[in-house]
Amino acid sequence: MAWKTRRWVAVGVVAALFGVVLWRGVPAAPSDASVAKARAEQLPAAADVRADGTVARASHGRPAEVDRVKAFEDLKQRAKAGDAVAQRLLAETYDGCYFVNIDRENFMDSLDFYRQMIRAPAQLSVLEQVADERFAQCGAVDGGAIVPMQLVTGWYAQAAENGDLAARLMDNAFKQKRLDTAEAAEQLEEVLGSNDPAAVFAMGSTLHSNYPASADGPAAGLMTGEHAGEAWMVAGCRMGYDCGPSGKLMGTLCLMQNACTGEDFEAYLKRAMMNEAERRELERRVTEILRLIEA
Repeated sequence: MAWKTRRWVAVGVVAALFGVVLWRGVPAAPSDASVAKARAEQLPAAADVRADGTVARASHGRPAEVDRVKAFEDLKQRAKAGDAVAQRLLAETYDGCYFVNIDRENFMDSLDFYRQMIRAPAQLSVLEQVADERFAQCGAVDGGAIVPMQLVTGWYAQAAENGDLAARLMDNAFKQKRLDTAEAAEQLEEVLGSNDPAAVFAMGSTLHSNYPASADGPAAGLMTGEHAGEAWMVAGCRMGYDCGPSGKLMGTLCLMQNACTGEDFEAYLKRAMMNEAERRELERRVTEILRLIEA
């Protein structure tokens, strides 16, 4: 079904779109901020951002606003200083700009295929707004330079080493690390006890990459089946992960899957399902996941 494919695009996992690239030579966990910064500096560098006080380096005739550049540079500095959450967010930022900055000059033209498919003016307007916003955001990411894949996988790996659970799930997926039954049970308990929307969402987006086909225990029914991954993602959305109509997640769906409907992720997913029985099954699973998290 089409919505199964959308699952991968929804999380913005570049590996699912362009082929999994493994991160090699991941350093040991840093012991302090200075060591973390030194190791972070070893990641492949993109072009430096140059600002003149008014605008930063321009691309395609559209300058990256100073506030966007400052926000990105602040995030990168926090990541280099060893902040695990900032490291994951930096990985996500690079991830979201991978397909934009790979050819900024032709990015807008590359959307013509989707423009031709859209019949509703409102959806076309959403596409143009999302594309303009993503183009501007990515112009502030290392000055609009092409994003090496190692910046995505490398920062996920660094965040995972520094203790970010969502990043560990993503890192496992990039490395194609399939957990055995005992490891899966342990990680499941960790996610359920984390109360972390990002980790719960990442559990769903990586479920079929990381987990064995069968599982034991009271939550086994939530780890297998065609709705399992989607249920965890929706649970993460309800806990506060940004799945709104104007968020990065839905922007990526719009740009990559023509899902420019102005809906949040849950509404979009449910509408794409085949029938009401599937929607009820999704709701049952989401309710059970949230119950276990709150227990």
